[in-house]
Amino acid sequence: MRAPDPLLLCEDDLGLVTDLYQLTMFAAYRDHRRGVRGCFELWFRDLPQGRDFLLAAGLEPALAYLLALRFPPEQVDAVRRLDAFAGMDEGFFSDLATLRFTGDVWGVREGTPVFAGEPVLRVEAPIEQAQL
Repeated sequence: MRAPDPLLLCEDDLGLVTDLYQLTMFAAYRDHRRGVRGCFELWFRDLPQGRDFLLAAGLEPALAYLLALRFPPEQVDAVRRLDAFAGMDEGFFSDLATLRFTGDVWGVREGTPVFAGEPVLRVEAPIEQAQL
């Protein structure tokens, strides 16, 4: 099986393809829920007007992201400089530097009709990983 294609993103940039909220939640879960399994689902509430369903697409880049997710040293340093992480213990930055996705992913096959409220993708992993 070939590796999934991350589209236009360089693998070294994937760590920061998130927002500050996700990183602060990573810190909170690391401190208070480390290792507890979490589950997040991707789904949509409403369909575009005149549509009864959508076709699943884009799952390959999502898998590529999870498989390649890393925080290279320069990204860890960038996070370290954010005010939100001032005073954070060194273990947090070490955890970012060594982060690898170890969870499970379930998704509907590309091209499958998907209806509103129906999960397209489900990620189950240690909650600090699943949050990212």
